[in-house]
Amino acid sequence: MDNTKVLLFTDTFCDINGVSRFVQDLSLMAEKENIAFFVVTSSVKTCSHYPNVKVFKPKYRMKIPFYKELDLVFPSYEALYAYTESISPDVIHISTPGFVGWMGRKIASEKGIPMAGTYHTDFSKFLYSNVSINILYRMTNKVMQYFYKDFSALFVRSAFYKNIVEKEIKVPFSKIHTLQAGIDTYKFNPSYKDRGIWKKYGIPSDATIALYVGRLTKEKNFQFLLDIWKDYYSQTFLKNVYLVVVGGTLNDDKFCRQYHIKTLGVKKGEELSSIYASSDFFLFPSTTDTLGQVVMEAMSSGLPVIVSDEGGPKSLLDEQSKRGYSISTEDPKQWLDTIEELHLDTQERKHLGKNGTKFMESMTIEKSFHTFFDLHRDITLAKQ
Repeated sequence: MDNTKVLLFTDTFCDINGVSRFVQDLSLMAEKENIAFFVVTSSVKTCSHYPNVKVFKPKYRMKIPFYKELDLVFPSYEALYAYTESISPDVIHISTPGFVGWMGRKIASEKGIPMAGTYHTDFSKFLYSNVSINILYRMTNKVMQYFYKDFSALFVRSAFYKNIVEKEIKVPFSKIHTLQAGIDTYKFNPSYKDRGIWKKYGIPSDATIALYVGRLTKEKNFQFLLDIWKDYYSQTFLKNVYLVVVGGTLNDDKFCRQYHIKTLGVKKGEELSSIYASSDFFLFPSTTDTLGQVVMEAMSSGLPVIVSDEGGPKSLLDEQSKRGYSISTEDPKQWLDTIEELHLDTQERKHLGKNGTKFMESMTIEKSFHTFFDLHRDITLAKQ
C-alpha cells in the first residue's frame, strides 16, 4: 500500500463549480481506494458526507467581485496549521490561490513540505474579462508568479495551458504537467436521457434543445451566447427550438419568452444528468476556461459541442474524430451557421454525440486521480 500522504488546500469545495466537483471526485476516489488524501477548506456551507475533508468555519468572509456565488473566506491560520501537523503530509497540494491557498503555501514553506498545485483558473484573464485594465492583468500575473515560484510541480487542466503558464506565470516547463482530464462518466452518460423531462419546464418534448451550463457572467462570455441566440432565433423559420440555461436565471421574462430561452437556475444530481442527456447540442463560448468540465460532461452525455477557439475546451476536440466545433467568438456568423447545421441535421448530431461519448469513456475520474497521485508520490521520492 502506498504510504504517501497528500493534503490539499482549497478555497472552494462545498460549492457548485468545476473546481469543487473535481476535488470532490478526487476525495471520493481516495476514500474508495484507501489512499491517504486529505482536503482542508473553509466555508459556511456543509458537506459532511466526505470523511477525508475538514471544513473550517471562516473568521471573515466576503463575496468575490464578479463571482457572487462564491465567498472569499479567511479562516484561522492557527487552526489550519494545527490540522496540517495532525496529518503530517508528505506533500501539500494547493488547488486555489485564495486565502486558504495562501495559508497552505505559508504552512508548507514554514514546515519545509514540498508543494504542488493545479492551475484551475486563469485569474489574469478572468479579471481582465471583467475589468479590461492592462495594468491589472500584468499585476495579477506578477502575483501568480510569486505564488507558484516555489512549487515542485504545477498541473494544468489541458495541454493548451502549458505554454501560457510557462510564458505568463514563469513556471519552468519541466515543472508543468498536464493533469489527465476526467469526470465521473457514470453520472454523465446517455442512459439518463428522458425527453419527458422538458414538459415540467414548459418545453415541448419534441423541441430541439440547445444547452448551456455555467455561470451567467462576462468571463464565461454569456452575453455573446445571448446575442447569438437572439440573432439565430430571429432568423429561423423553425420555432420549435429552445436555449436551456443551467447555472443561473435571467430576470427579463419577456426577452426569454420572445426568444425561447429557459433559465433553470442551479441543478445537480440526477436531474442535471438528465438535462444533459436529454438535450440536443451544447454551446459554450467561454474564452477563459482552462479545461471546461461542463464540456466534458456534455460530451460524455452524448451531445455535440460548440466551443470557443480560445482556452482549454478546444483541446477536447480534433478533426480526426469529430466531436464538435471550435469557433472564434470573433466570427458570430460561423456560430450561427453551425447552430443551424446542428439544429437541422439530426444524423450529424447523433454521429458527433456518439464520438464524444466514446472519447469520454477513457476520460474517467479514476485515471485522472491516478495521474494526480502518481506525481505526488514522485515528489515525495525525489525529496528522500
